[in-house]
Amino acid sequence: MTTVTLYSRRECLQQAAGLSAGLAATVWPSWVGASSPVFERKTLAEVAKALGAKSLTLSADVKLNTLDYAENGASVPMDISTSLSGVSSFALFVEKNPVPLAAVIKLTEGVGSSLTMHIKMAQTSVVYGLVLLNDGRAFYAKKEVKVVLGSCGGTSDTVDDVEAKRATEPTKIRTQIQGESALVRMRMAHEMESGQRKNAAGKVVMAWHIDRVVISHNAKEVMTADWGPGVARHPYLQFNLKSAKLGDKLSVFWRDNKGASRTDDLLIL
Repeated sequence: MTTVTLYSRRECLQQAAGLSAGLAATVWPSWVGASSPVFERKTLAEVAKALGAKSLTLSADVKLNTLDYAENGASVPMDISTSLSGVSSFALFVEKNPVPLAAVIKLTEGVGSSLTMHIKMAQTSVVYGLVLLNDGRAFYAKKEVKVVLGSCGGTSDTVDDVEAKRATEPTKIRTQIQGESALVRMRMAHEMESGQRKNAAGKVVMAWHIDRVVISHNAKEVMTADWGPGVARHPYLQFNLKSAKLGDKLSVFWRDNKGASRTDDLLIL
C-alpha cells in the first residue's frame, strides 16, 4: 500500500490564502457544483486535494466493479463500495474523458457505503473510484475499461435550443425493503448532453446536464451530489437506505445547469 502526501507546508499556506475560512475548516466543500474548479482538475490527485484530502492511497478496501469491455461508452455501469468506516464521500473519475471528474457524492450515516451509477466514457481509459473519509484521508481503486464506441461517437438528437426542452418528466423510483434497510433504484429523465457531441448538421450541441442532486428520507437529507457532464443520459442511481420502513417518504430533487429542476416523492410500500 503506497500513500502519497498531498499537502506540503508551503502548499497548505498557499491554499489557505486562496480559500475562505469557512471552506478551509471543512473536509467537504459544500455544494461544489459542476461549475466549480474541482471539475476542471485533470488528475485524481488534484481532485482529491480540491476536495480536502490530505493523503491519497491505493487500497484493497475500496472496490470498483465495472465492465472489462464496454460496447458503448454512452452508458457504463460503475459500482463503488468500501469496508472503510467514516466515509464522507465518493467520487468517480475517468482519466481520458474531456472532463475527467464525473461525479462527487456526499454520504451521511443514513445510507450504506456503496452505490451504483452509469457514466460516459469517450474512449478506452482507466477509471477511478475515490473514497474520502471524515479524517481527511482518501483511498481509491482503479480499473481499465476498454471502450468499443466512445460516448462522443454518436449524433445528438437534442434540439440546439435546450430552452425548448425545459419540460421535465418524473423520476422513476423503486424500493425494496431488505431487513432494516431498503434497496433504492432511481432513474432521472434527462438528456445529459456533455457539450461534446454534434447534431446531424454538424453543429456542437451545448452542454445540458444535471449538476445537483439531493435525496431525502423523511425530510432529512441523506445524500447530496454534484455531477459533471460525464454522467450518462437518463441518470441511474442505486444505493442502500438505512433504517427504512414501510410508509417512509423518499424524495429526490435535481437541478440542471440551465436552471430546470424538479422534486419527486415516493412512499415506501
